Amino acid sequence: MTVRPAISISGLHKRFGDNEVLRGIDLTANDGDVISLIGSSGSGKSTLLRTIPMLEVPNGGTIAVGDDSLSPQGGKLTHAEEVVARRIRGHLGFVFQNFNLWPHRTVLQNVIEAPIFVQKRPRAECVDEAMALLEKVGLAEKRDAWPAHLSGGQQQRVAIARALAQHPRAILFDEPTSALDPELVGEVLKVIGSLAEEGRTMLIVTHEMGFAREVSSRAIFLNKGIVEEDGPPEQVFVNPVSERCRAFIRGHFDRNR
Repeated sequence: MTVRPAISISGLHKRFGDNEVLRGIDLTANDGDVISLIGSSGSGKSTLLRTIPMLEVPNGGTIAVGDDSLSPQGGKLTHAEEVVARRIRGHLGFVFQNFNLWPHRTVLQNVIEAPIFVQKRPRAECVDEAMALLEKVGLAEKRDAWPAHLSGGQQQRVAIARALAQHPRAILFDEPTSALDPELVGEVLKVIGSLAEEGRTMLIVTHEMGFAREVSSRAIFLNKGIVEEDGPPEQVFVNPVSERCRAFIRGHFDRNR
């Protein structure tokens, strides 16, 4: 039996009005890959990530997650395609920049919401697993807290536990530390690093270049909606082929000396 890639993207295009943000992206993520998506603001990184679960609907190309695939046209989904999109979302965990926790639900309720009401799993099983996940991210004692009473770093760790609770084949991180105060960044990166060590499949949009170099199995540099560099971190961060990638990496590390 052939095992399909966790995520496969071919010829992906996305535009907003006259602005073509993605211009023919090809990308494959196998199980266990940790892929960092890097590039300047406006290069298409977050848009690319958001097209995978159809939070942004492409204008062309094909996206497959496991055995489910979609090739939408014109930036809209038909009714039949929306059914497939829901299945695709069920295979993915998504961690947003701004946490997106339910403010009217406690930490525990946030983590068990999708497993109980979307996946229809037994409540007791979901609660037990949620508590184990909150322990993993260092927040078991906050199970009954409201999101507004947590720091940004704590909210993001809850969001990671919520994503894990869905048993995703892959987790998508959209700049998970960009909304955090600098002193809180490390606690979130530590959790993501531990997931990488476990062999979780992850796509991470990030500006944390040192972290990306350390945890990634692959790094992809996007520029103006195309993939300009794709390879192991020792190539992309140390000896990139693309001059634009070389300038981007050099500029980042020069600024942070």
